[in-house]
Amino acid sequence: MQPVIGYLLKKFPRLSETFILNEILQQEALGTDLVILSRKTPDDEPKHPALDGLRAPIEIMPSTSGLDPWSLLFTEGSDLLERLGPIVRDLGPYGHPRFGKLVGEALYLHGRVRELGITHIHTHFATDSAVVAHLLHRLGGPTYSITAHAKDIYRSTINPEFLSGIVAGSEFTTTVCEANLEHLNLFLDESARPKLRKLFNGINLSEFVPPAAPREKDVILSVGRLVEKKGLDVLIRAMVGVVKKRPEAHCVIVGDGEERECLEALIEELGMGSHIQLTGALHQGQVHAHMQSATVFALPCRIGEDGNRDALPTVLLESIATGLPCISTPVTGIPEILDQGKAGRIIPIDDVQALEENLLDLLDHPEKREEIARAGIAHAAKHFDGRAVAKVLNDWHRAVIKKVSVA
Repeated sequence: MQPVIGYLLKKFPRLSETFILNEILQQEALGTDLVILSRKTPDDEPKHPALDGLRAPIEIMPSTSGLDPWSLLFTEGSDLLERLGPIVRDLGPYGHPRFGKLVGEALYLHGRVRELGITHIHTHFATDSAVVAHLLHRLGGPTYSITAHAKDIYRSTINPEFLSGIVAGSEFTTTVCEANLEHLNLFLDESARPKLRKLFNGINLSEFVPPAAPREKDVILSVGRLVEKKGLDVLIRAMVGVVKKRPEAHCVIVGDGEERECLEALIEELGMGSHIQLTGALHQGQVHAHMQSATVFALPCRIGEDGNRDALPTVLLESIATGLPCISTPVTGIPEILDQGKAGRIIPIDDVQALEENLLDLLDHPEKREEIARAGIAHAAKHFDGRAVAKVLNDWHRAVIKKVSVA
């Protein structure tokens, strides 16, 4: 029987997490049988057309209020109650605010993963889904692995000792850039460090190619959730100076989020309504069309007040692969995407003037845009080919399954 890998995720599908969908599709292309376990009901939002190619079943778990997993603890012949005691003693003192609910999810999954034939579980983000995978494993369930990203390892509320235990219990924990790896090696204790690996996110390079038609003139694109760490207020302010010197310049910001009203108010305050468009959330095909036509891409990321930040923004990977010149900031893995400034411009965080100057410079000089575009395309091909990245992850998963089957 073919081993089955379960992807345990908070919500699936999710518009802002195309990297997870891309990874799953690549794993399926390599012949892996998957089951996707969505811990919560997905949001009502546009769906990526690529979902039509997904073979894996998506199982949405019951809400914690509707679960009755506790009866499993007292089933005749079950050793779950005996296993649960040490778990509660070890992890309970950390005071995780949802610990009881996560234990309930793990108890529910204990039987369900057996029914589904799941041999190993992979999670994205070292947060609640990883905690559930850890609890499930300690209850006698499958092995697990984690991909760590950004908010799950940088926020000021994260307890390094608690996270160390979750990582130490994994077969491996990979993260998406060298900056993250360095941070985790300093942040986690010696029990967790041997489990750490680095693996860039990859994209489908056959989909993200330079446009056949000429790009539009003076169109600045940005894509991302409308949240603090994206720094989109900096872009809006920079557009004031850009428009003064290039009155035809237009900025398109794709995405939605909690800061939408604030950004709309800022656009109105600055009188930029005719020059800046907030499109709301769009599916991947629509985003790709914007990347094919825009002149320049800007993503002035910053570190949030709680330490949250981007690690390896997928939209930057996609942009450089399409030959769209990018301007961003030196936050975590962004310099790795932009090849330390060779495949894009890197400006200081929260520097409106620097963003304005770099936007104008690239809008004014097509030869500079072309030079950056060539470097970006080559860098993406070398480091962010989704097929190559998927093969590495697939090999790691198969090694775990082989080890477990021999044990």
